[in-house]
Amino acid sequence: MYKEHWDLKKLPFENTPDTEFFFESEKHNEAFSRLAYVIEEKKACAALTGAYGTGKTLVLKALEREFKKKGYVFSFVNNPRLDDLGLLKMILHNFTGHNVPPRKEDVLMGIEKFLRDTYQDGKHVVVAIDEAQLIEDVSVFEELRLLLNFQTETRFLVTLLLAGQPELNGKLDANKQFSQRIVLSYNLVPLDFEETKKYMDHRLKIAGLKENIFDDTALEMVFKRSGGIPRWINNISNMSMLTAFSKGEQRINAEIVTEAIESSK
Repeated sequence: MYKEHWDLKKLPFENTPDTEFFFESEKHNEAFSRLAYVIEEKKACAALTGAYGTGKTLVLKALEREFKKKGYVFSFVNNPRLDDLGLLKMILHNFTGHNVPPRKEDVLMGIEKFLRDTYQDGKHVVVAIDEAQLIEDVSVFEELRLLLNFQTETRFLVTLLLAGQPELNGKLDANKQFSQRIVLSYNLVPLDFEETKKYMDHRLKIAGLKENIFDDTALEMVFKRSGGIPRWINNISNMSMLTAFSKGEQRINAEIVTEAIESSK
């Protein structure tokens, strides 16, 4: 709606995992680097945790984009609220792109065949599970652990990445056999004020603006009300731009940000 007002190429603050907007803050870069190490070294499993909206999905998507270029094969599960068989079927479907068999033993044989064929092709498989804190059934974690038993004498045939809100840690700690397979974990925390300013500047530049249209008072207000959580930064910034557009303003101050927040309640 306001793209023409600022002559934008695309909307800067959409809450979608668009990897073009991936902002390499120190925290996000550390998360990316740690998980990239696990993938490159073909380790078993890594866990990424963080509060709602801190950017976990975008980290996973950035990893998927980067490693697909290198020939890695991904199965990305967005909603793991499934039973053990349902999750295995989802993983296999993401690999093959066609119907999967109904019986569990056939699904497992299909996964094993795919892993070994991919290994023979000189490639490596990554299973990324987002929102993993939604997994309720202990048997699901057990099936995921057993997937890691697919290996050669020298390395694993699949790397598992789990991302979820902090309660995921408790579920993993309660499953000792599974948690022992986790090579490393990282907790993604909100941005500080300086990072928030750079984050907003980065997204505005990607969208086509040469300078930040939020003045210092607006930036302080966005940070204060968002707590440095990227999802909330996006929501508040988007509403602020919409409010400025409706007023015919090119620059955004704290007054406009406050009005945008109040109008969205």
